[in-house]
Amino acid sequence: MSTSALEGADLKIERAKRHLANLKEVTKRAFDPKSYEFRREIDHKTGKHILWADRLPVIAPEWSVVIGEVVFHLRSALDHLAYQLVILDKKIPTCKTQFPIRESTCNKNGKLMPLKGWLMPEIKSKKILAALHECQPYQGGHNDPLWLLRVLNNIDKHRLMLVVVCVLDTDSMWWSSPITPPPDVTIRTGILEQGQPIGCIDFHGLQPPPEFDAHPSFSIAIDEAEAPMISAEPFDGILEQLCRHVEIDIIEQRFRPMFS
Repeated sequence: MSTSALEGADLKIERAKRHLANLKEVTKRAFDPKSYEFRREIDHKTGKHILWADRLPVIAPEWSVVIGEVVFHLRSALDHLAYQLVILDKKIPTCKTQFPIRESTCNKNGKLMPLKGWLMPEIKSKKILAALHECQPYQGGHNDPLWLLRVLNNIDKHRLMLVVVCVLDTDSMWWSSPITPPPDVTIRTGILEQGQPIGCIDFHGLQPPPEFDAHPSFSIAIDEAEAPMISAEPFDGILEQLCRHVEIDIIEQRFRPMFS
């Protein structure tokens, strides 16, 4: 059996990456800095400069659909892999054959589940079972990309994921004129709404240069209660991480060598 056995998984991953690349282009145009405005006002009680956002970019509903398609194709790539793993173990795949994604080695009743029962029909190859064990979310907890992939895929099967506007972190902000001491910048995290403050800048009682511009910028994020750790992270970085994890960490490093 050659690596062509994984052609289905490879094509699914490529489709996911193509969807993501197209969506990044669309959102980049929609979030052009010329399409929205920031303003700065002084809070005379504290002396801090408050940043406000005007004309927030509009979130298009179809963006949620495309994000769901990226997640679906990545999950499907893993199921294609599982299908071929069963064949590699000289078994016949069934409609129940799917790649296991498990948070625990136990079932809902707390009973230990043998590795061989995670992939149906049961396989015997110790090499395959060991690789399945190594890449499971219980190894990394809720920060594991595979766990996140399962959560987002389950959400997308039932409803659209909530996509929101957020502000990029302070590392993305800059100003051309040096200020000593540098100002303290505090940025709001989470969902933004029209006309609300996005943060403040403290110049320590000094006056900023007349041309001062902090260059804040918007991004979009996936805001779901089941995955709170990504609610303030740009969606494209999260999805790129999922693509790399499925393609490189799981398929390339752990399973493709078995088919050569």
